[in-house]
Amino acid sequence: MSLTHAQEIEFKEAFALFDPTNSGTIQPKAFADFLALLNDPALTASVTLPTQPLDYKGFCSLMAQKHKGKETSDEAYVTFFNAINKDGSGNISSAELRSALQHFGNSALTEHDIDEIVHEADVSGDGRIAHEEFLKIMQKSEKKLRGEHIC
Repeated sequence: MSLTHAQEIEFKEAFALFDPTNSGTIQPKAFADFLALLNDPALTASVTLPTQPLDYKGFCSLMAQKHKGKETSDEAYVTFFNAINKDGSGNISSAELRSALQHFGNSALTEHDIDEIVHEADVSGDGRIAHEEFLKIMQKSEKKLRGEHIC
């Protein structure tokens, strides 16, 4: 299996989302929960859920089969943003971010930590993460993973 550099970055980020405890594996339930959160019946129907924990190599193999290079990073981020933005307001609140993080088993972050994340991403200062702000912070994260200089 040969991944493009962009796919490798996307898969590392996705793996980290599925593995919030940094155990090196993704539990089948966490993977199923993430698919359910995306609320994409076509995607869910096309993915065979694992029955055993997946390591990074297994995860990449599964994702490469289904990815097919059709979705760009920005499109993936839009899908993820929409999944977190439960009320459809076009903004992610601290409560929505907290709910999404807890859904994936990341209960180590305090309310203050989550408020700080929102504050850092919230360029407009309205206390919420807008779609454009979310894309910018995710793109910045991608650049960091690639080792590019961040201004």
